Formats: sequence, C-alpha cells, structure tokens
Amino acid sequence: MTDDLSNGQKLFINKGLKQASCFFASEVPQDVRLRWSDSLAKSGLRNDTKKLKESALFLVISQNCDIASRNDSIEDSVEIVVCKSIKSRDVYPGNAFVKSVRKLQLQYGDSWYEANSDLILTVKKNELVDALTDTAISYLTDEYTQTIPLWRSNRYMRTALPDAFNEVFFPVFDDHVERIEAAAQADQEEPFASYIRAIYIWLDSFEEQDVYSFDLFALLKDSVCDKQSSTIQEQVEALAEALSGAAGYDDQSEIYADRESNTQVSYLNKFVRLNLDHQSLASGDADTGPRQLD
Repeated sequence: MTDDLSNGQKLFINKGLKQASCFFASEVPQDVRLRWSDSLAKSGLRNDTKKLKESALFLVISQNCDIASRNDSIEDSVEIVVCKSIKSRDVYPGNAFVKSVRKLQLQYGDSWYEANSDLILTVKKNELVDALTDTAISYLTDEYTQTIPLWRSNRYMRTALPDAFNEVFFPVFDDHVERIEAAAQADQEEPFASYIRAIYIWLDSFEEQDVYSFDLFALLKDSVCDKQSSTIQEQVEALAEALSGAAGYDDQSEIYADRESNTQVSYLNKFVRLNLDHQSLASGDADTGPRQLD
C-alpha cells in the first residue's frame, strides 16, 4: 500500500508533515541542507552554513493540500522556512498580533525563533522523504497554525501606508504597544497568547500629506471577557488619542475594539490590516538593499 502513495502522501500520512510542523536542521546532514539552499531566491544566502546551522528550526509553510497531493509531478516540492534561534529579550511585543511580512517570531517549547522570508527553501518531496526517514516531526501550537498562512499571504496582500504617516505613527505605537499587549494577554487556559486577532487602520488618504484623518480598530477573539475587552478598547483609544495629539490628526474611530462575531466583513473592508513593514524597513531589512544578515 505504501508503494502506491505519492511522495507527498508519504510525507503527509506516514510522517505527519503538514503546515506548521517542524524539525531541527540538525536532523538533516549539512551537505543536504546546503544543497537545499540552492533554491533560495537570493544567491548571496546560498551555501551559507551560518544560516543553516544545526540549531535552526525548519518550519513547513506549504499548505496541507499541496503537501498531500497525489500527483508529485504537479506539486513536487514543499516550502520550508529557516528559523534562527533568538533570545526572549529580542522578541518584539507587537508580534503577538501585528506581524511583519518579512519576519515571524514564534515560540517552540521554551525557546524563541525567528523566521525570515528571505530564507524559504523549496525542497523536492522525494528528497524530504529520504531525509526525514528517521526524523520525529513536531508541531507548533494552534495559534501558529493560524498565523503562518496569514504571514505568508500578507506579503502579497499588504498595503503600504504613507511615509509621512508612518513617521508619526510608529514612534507613538512603540510607546503604547506593550500596554496594549498586556491588556490583551490571554488566560493560560487559552491556546493563544493574545485576544487581539489583528489591528486595523483607516486613513482618509494614502497620499503624502501633513495631516490625516484616521480610524483604529482592534479585532478581538470571541473568547475575550467583557472586562478585558473594555480594557483593550481603552488602550487602543489611548493610542488614538496620543496619535491625534502628536500630529493634530483627526481621530474618527468609532468603537476602537470589538469581538470578531460582532464585526461585519463590510465594516472591515474600509480598513487595511496593520503590519510592521515600516519598522522592519527602517531597521534595514535585507530586501531594502545589500546588508549583512545577522
């Protein structure tokens, strides 16, 4: 029966390889890892042993239907992002609910890792079958299972905010994000860290100008209690007040936060989902130009 399975089915059914599953780079011989790196888009990152060292975590980001395809000739590869180990002090607080499209910080066990969109390997399924013969596959939490496809797709769906607005907004946001995250912290019984699913923003113009009208809204998970929902709402309102005070912007926000079950799609359609593009670009992310990646 096993011989009748495609390589994708062997990975999905026999090995349990699926989106948000992972394994350590140390499970794969270095020469194989380096061969896989030939698939990286940026030639300067290929054959870089520092990027592919044994402590790295290999995280599967392909969709399950693509992995489990019965036809290897159509879907012959799996996308795997290389995640480097980072210290907890390097975790940016906003990443609990506002994701950079270039970097994704995640927790696996007691350790933190950072995925980088420059380090996405495209690995042939037949090579994965051979490489993972004796490898135990692990899985991230349910929250990351939901986050990973969003992180992958947001790179192609994001809308850039005006530089003039970013220059005012992000310093104010940085002053408030820890308080917002603290207010949104989920109970230990919950399978996720934050009750905020996303923060959305509306501007009256996407042109470069001196003054903007804006609307801020935090989309909350349904399991948040009324008291904590109100606290989150107060913190988002405080952010809006600070932004208005910093630049004289006109705050047209209506409710600041609400549960997803109370929020109509037609209401969200006027917003764009906030991401950290401006912050990662200002920090010199690799896709702004040549830079030595750490």
